[in-house]
Amino acid sequence: MSAWYGFIGAPTDVGNVGCGAAEGPAALRAAGIPARLGLIDRGDVRGPAYDGGRDATGSRSVAETAAWCTGVRNAVTGMLNDGGLPVMVGGDHAMALGSIAAAADHARREGKNFFVLWFDAHPDFNTPETSPSGNTHGYPAALACGIGHPALLRVGAFTPLLRPDRLVQFGVRDIDAGERDNLRRTGIEFHEMEYVRERGLAALVAHTISRIHAAGGGHVHVSFDIDALDPTVAPGVGTPVPGGLMLDEAIESLHLLGGSGLVRSLDIVEYAAPHDQGNRTAQVVEKLLAGFMAGRQGEAALVA
Repeated sequence: MSAWYGFIGAPTDVGNVGCGAAEGPAALRAAGIPARLGLIDRGDVRGPAYDGGRDATGSRSVAETAAWCTGVRNAVTGMLNDGGLPVMVGGDHAMALGSIAAAADHARREGKNFFVLWFDAHPDFNTPETSPSGNTHGYPAALACGIGHPALLRVGAFTPLLRPDRLVQFGVRDIDAGERDNLRRTGIEFHEMEYVRERGLAALVAHTISRIHAAGGGHVHVSFDIDALDPTVAPGVGTPVPGGLMLDEAIESLHLLGGSGLVRSLDIVEYAAPHDQGNRTAQVVEKLLAGFMAGRQGEAALVA
């Protein structure tokens, strides 16, 4: 098991210009959160500025998104090779393509099954054909499953990076019509908020963990978009959607995931510092990470 955690910043909103997520990593550092949690700061990925131009598919800033995701992929790969658990901090959710590409390749090289658990108000399962906006932060989950823009599919060493039956989404509640068709056609397991309220987030996560263990375990990558939380809990996001997760259930679920011993890489994305209120959302990020790390510490104690 990894004994240390690293903080990798991806300060960009190239996937959704103006959402404010580009300022997230610096704001978390300024609040002292990585140092307080004991995360080793591996610095920021660098990449080109947002271009905004649409290509023939209607997608915006594809080349810029690919460059940023490639940088994230390389940084996360370096940390995994060094034996750490990378925490990629965005930045917009398009950056998850890079971290998933790194984690999938690492899992393959270790001969492990690969799973992704996705916490988000949005499934991010659009393609150029279904996206109303062409913003690439709506593409990464579909791209991970091998569906979408060819230039972005090339970020990974192979495609698909992930079997669709090994992607589970929690908390989604804002789904475009074509995106829903994509989800249904590929058989993704996605839990909308009505079902989460009925079953309970922690119960759904615990059930997913049990199924992964039963399948032989593997490398689990967690991608957590802060807008999965209700805006009353986390106002500092660029695309808030009412009716989201509460903080206590999110912390409990991350604690369970930490204790599972399965999670080897993690994203925390879409923290938009300009929209925050009195650092409330930064404190939420700290509590989420602390809950996950406390779970891992408990699991490590059991192993010892």
